[in-house]
Amino acid sequence: MNAPHFNTSSKSNQIIITLDQVTGPVQIPMTNDYLFRALLQKNNHVLKGLICSLLHLKPEEVISVTILNPIVLGDYIDNKDFVLDIRCLLNDNTIINLEMQVVNQHNWPERSLSYLCRSFDHLQSGDDYIHVKTAIQIGILDFTLFPDAPEFYATYMMTNIKNHQIYSSKLRLSVLDLTHIDLATKEDRLFHIDYWASLFKATTW
Repeated sequence: MNAPHFNTSSKSNQIIITLDQVTGPVQIPMTNDYLFRALLQKNNHVLKGLICSLLHLKPEEVISVTILNPIVLGDYIDNKDFVLDIRCLLNDNTIINLEMQVVNQHNWPERSLSYLCRSFDHLQSGDDYIHVKTAIQIGILDFTLFPDAPEFYATYMMTNIKNHQIYSSKLRLSVLDLTHIDLATKEDRLFHIDYWASLFKATTW
């Protein structure tokens, strides 16, 4: 396969630069929420790859991933209420909310729960509750959510506080801490979650 390339052209000449020749700093890092959103919306292969890593799935287990809240890429954004989270439907049975968050506003637990509950509450009047889709909220954070208990990749579910029986597998939260790639477990590395984190944190080509 030929290496990806960039074209730089003028009336007199054309220069082709392959990706492995690009050097220097990355002008806009992948932690930029708009760039993060644009990449995943534009490239379904990348979106599937990220979801496979975060949910510990094999590529063949992903039949389809459809973004439910697409935006018009390239439009100027100057609206404090504009939300750049990504809501997607996996295999027609799981709603996933992805969000890149760089600034710690000290409200992520409440904010992520709000996203999760909105995604879970999607049944129409008359629908049987047994048909509710699984809802998963995944926050990719450039800060440590719980400084007293740092963890690279954590998943939370509703459980019994005495015997830890899971109440339902259809509701869960995950948090990826980009500042603690050093804490990646063997399982995290097996599913290449540390590779994705390194990509998001990259500052040079």
